[in-house]
Amino acid sequence: MKKIADNPWLIELPRLVLGIFVILNIIAMLSYPGGTFLDDTTIGYSFTRNFLSDLGRTLSYPGGVNFLSSQLFNMTLILSGVVFANFYLHVRKVFTADNQRTLALIGSFFGVLGGFSLAGVGLTPADLYLDLHMICATWLFRFFFVASLCYSIVIYRHSQIENKYAMGYLVFTFSILLYIIISELGPSPKEVPWALTLQVVSQKMILLILMGAIYIQTMGLKKLQS
Repeated sequence: MKKIADNPWLIELPRLVLGIFVILNIIAMLSYPGGTFLDDTTIGYSFTRNFLSDLGRTLSYPGGVNFLSSQLFNMTLILSGVVFANFYLHVRKVFTADNQRTLALIGSFFGVLGGFSLAGVGLTPADLYLDLHMICATWLFRFFFVASLCYSIVIYRHSQIENKYAMGYLVFTFSILLYIIISELGPSPKEVPWALTLQVVSQKMILLILMGAIYIQTMGLKKLQS
């Protein structure tokens, strides 16, 4: 399909930004000086004790300057948010059948809001703008939940896209729902010692699943293109 082949927002740019995100955030983790939500004496970044947002703090918990880590993390979030927002803005044009158009429009509306929220997390470091940061981080996954639910149905209804791509998106949908339950109804790290690990690991898992879902959708679009 020409509309897919000629539109870099649908396949090439989402894949590129996923690669950039992974590489630069590995560097950000290696550059993080140390400190966690509960212990500011730790050294370096802990995969099970540090939230992803800790990378974006301008100052680490002990008060040290966190320049390189924060620049890389926040930049990748802003870049990813812009690309994902544009992805959802354009992908709706692929689904034009009567039983797809409305859901695709709704899904893209919430997908664009999710992209803006992702960028918003990068624009509001937690140590500077905590309230705004938490609003963006909270609504980010709520918006993507609605977007992924809509597109799971839309992809399933498309006669030229295999159902396995819809199932992949559906897994993402229920993973977001589980993460929302854990983050909002789960135990607080301040009250239960192991809760920090639960919250931190679940946050990283849902981000990996989000990236996988975007990549799966680009695979489906590439198959549709051929």
